[in-house]
Amino acid sequence: MNAIDYAKKVSELFAVPKTAVRVKNLIDDEASDVNSISAVVKSDPGLAIHILKVANSAIYRFPRKIENIEKAIQVIGTSAVYDYALVFGISNAFSNEQSEFVDLDKFWEQSVSCGILARYFGELKGIKDADRLFVSGLLHNIGELVVLKINPTAAKDCGRFDAKITPAECQFELLGFRYAEISAALGQQWNLPDSIVSTLAMQHHDDKPAETSEVKIMQLAYELSIINTNSDHYNIDTNLPSFLYETLNLSVEEIEEALDNTNYQVEQIIHLFNPDVFHVA
Repeated sequence: MNAIDYAKKVSELFAVPKTAVRVKNLIDDEASDVNSISAVVKSDPGLAIHILKVANSAIYRFPRKIENIEKAIQVIGTSAVYDYALVFGISNAFSNEQSEFVDLDKFWEQSVSCGILARYFGELKGIKDADRLFVSGLLHNIGELVVLKINPTAAKDCGRFDAKITPAECQFELLGFRYAEISAALGQQWNLPDSIVSTLAMQHHDDKPAETSEVKIMQLAYELSIINTNSDHYNIDTNLPSFLYETLNLSVEEIEEALDNTNYQVEQIIHLFNPDVFHVA
């Protein structure tokens, strides 16, 4: 099976939540408004609670408590409602029943770390709609859950990386492709914006700078999230190529400051995307 085969296979096993589909249809309808989208969100109590939690979280740092869905949608943006509806559905579909093969807590820690770092660097560099970089980071490794669902033994084997081999290298050695390719293929099937799909596809570097700032940021955020989540194997001095931050005109000190600023946010936000929390909600 190649990456596209995996994405197609999991699409047969996991249907995009009906609420997410309805939200997407409304987003694409120029006649719709916040009220119509909020009505659909309210029809799914679990998603409604999730949207409120996200809007009130450190992701958006709104100065006052948000108590209604309409305001929450205004804060996070209508397009982000679809993105979070997908993540909500994914987290319920891929439960801890398969935790014997993959450390799902570590999976979400890496995903949230990548998202927060990508958003941080996006804002630092004045990228328009930096929140989209958060979504890209959050979904960057969704390919791992796809392999976990279809071939849990392969997912377990891909987790046997160490200081001598990176996760991406391990994936390519065992599968013939990387999780990033599945993530991008799935994003395309889910009708995510091209800006997200392209950053998912190009999250890995090949020892030369990317062409766009968004991809440069994603590649940097990805590498830092791997280092952050697997500090027993990797560190900045040894495993972070300098061109990843130098081409963004960032220094080592600024990278370390970014980690200090975002690690606390990761601790605050990770519970929003952990499957255990979703099941409780």
